[in-house]
Amino acid sequence: MKNYFSAYWWVFLLRGVLAIFFGLMALFWPVVTFATLIIFMGAYLFIDGVFSVLGAIGARKYNENWWVILLSGICGIILGFLTFTNPLALGEFVIYMVAFWAIFVGLMEIIVAIRLRKKIEGEGWYILGGIISIVFGVLFLINPIAAAVTLTWMFGFYAVVAGILLISLAVRLRKHNRSLR
Repeated sequence: MKNYFSAYWWVFLLRGVLAIFFGLMALFWPVVTFATLIIFMGAYLFIDGVFSVLGAIGARKYNENWWVILLSGICGIILGFLTFTNPLALGEFVIYMVAFWAIFVGLMEIIVAIRLRKKIEGEGWYILGGIISIVFGVLFLINPIAAAVTLTWMFGFYAVVAGILLISLAVRLRKHNRSLR
């Protein structure tokens, strides 16, 4: 395996450069990047839905729950189609989904911390983390546009860091490849 990865070090370099490129786009043009991500998500939902429907139809003789896959595929097709007709609706849905998830997670963290307070020390930090999650979710609900920019920036920072790590790996793989010759 080392020889294989070392021989194709340039693939990791290319992935790293592309990740940094997309990360910088997300950081400097967050609105355009968010809209593009939503459109790609819609395309994925549509294509995945089509393949799920085809798979469900093919599995109906062998799987008694084939209709669940069919239903999932139909939902994907509908969501993908709706994304193309109104990308902002899916973008807003994603923001609200993240907001409600953060609020739910925050509440669960607080509940767990309270239940564990007799068994562990420092449960206040876990409660603080829960409160921060709730505040994060509420802020997303209050200002969805800022939430879209924030999510895009988070993606951008992640992509830049991942790109740097991939380039670093590519450099090490290239050195290893040269030492094998």
